[in-house]
This record gives sequence, structure tokens and C-alpha cells, in this order.
Amino acid sequence: MTSPAASRRKVLWGLLAMVVVGALTFGTLNQGEPSEGARARALEETIRCPQCRSQSVAQSDTPSARGVSTVIRDQIAAGRTDEEIRDFVASSYGREVLLEPSGSGFSGLVWALPVVMIVVAVAGLVYRFGDWRPATTSVTAADRSLVAAALNAQDGGGGSNDGTNDAPEADDSMAADPDADRV
Repeated sequence: MTSPAASRRKVLWGLLAMVVVGALTFGTLNQGEPSEGARARALEETIRCPQCRSQSVAQSDTPSARGVSTVIRDQIAAGRTDEEIRDFVASSYGREVLLEPSGSGFSGLVWALPVVMIVVAVAGLVYRFGDWRPATTSVTAADRSLVAAALNAQDGGGGSNDGTNDAPEADDSMAADPDADRV
């Protein structure tokens, strides 16, 4: 039998999972074909300018970047897919002009390794903290009798002869706490 807190936690995790799955589903729905200009702009942002070291074709104003942009637009008008256009530009200028590595072979590690690391980290946290519960040690009868004996000894002559009380003052916050008997 599970406690109400455990049941509530399972319901909340279930709701969180449904929200994440719903958001991922909504985000990946095909929202129609992009325009030729939007496709060209997206491709220009993934292809490096042949003359520039760190700029994409979309960012560069060099003649070679404008030439690559023209090639991209001509390929789109010819009905080529984005992957075919990237392959065509890479065959003309070399694979180093592609700003996004391919998802296969050794380059696939660039895409897969961060995802694997996140999954391993989350699994490690779940494993480590999955069964963690706050300590709930109850006060035993021996503890109560020890405290009672100490209080009796204090009241029965443990104090000084001048009438003052040598015992430390009790903490009022403990008296107001209903769980004060738990350690």
C-alpha cells in the first residue's frame, strides 16, 4: 500500500511526462513547407563562406558567399532537397564548408555524446536519490525516561543554593512544534 504522498508524487511525475511528450509532439508536427526564401536562408546559415573562416554564407558579404547563395537558390528552384543541395555544395567546395557535421560515422558522436551524457547524468541522479527519504527517527521510551530523570534531578536539588536556576532555558519553538518528539 502506498502513502498519499507517494501517490501524489506519481501523479505529478505522470503529468510532467504528459506535458513533455505533448510539447515534443507539438513541436515536431509538420507545419507546412517553408517558402523557397526561408529554405535558402536556412541552408545559407548551415554553409560556411568559402573565403571566411567563421562566417556562414548568410552572414558574409564576400563575392564567393554571394556565389554560393546563388547556387543554393538555383538548386532550390531546380527542386533539389536540402540534403542534395548540401552535398552539391560540399562536392564543389569541400566538406569543410558544412557548418553542421553529418550525423553518421565519427561525426555522429558530436550529436550523440551530449544526449548520452545527459541520460547517464539523469539516470545517476535517479539511482542516487530515488530511494532517499528524510530521516524519521522517533523518540524512544528510554529517551523519555532519561529526560524525565534529568528534569527530576534538576528540580530535586541540582540547582544552586541562592535560589537561581542553573539550567539552560527551554527553547519555546520546540514546545510549539507538534513533531518535536521526533529527531
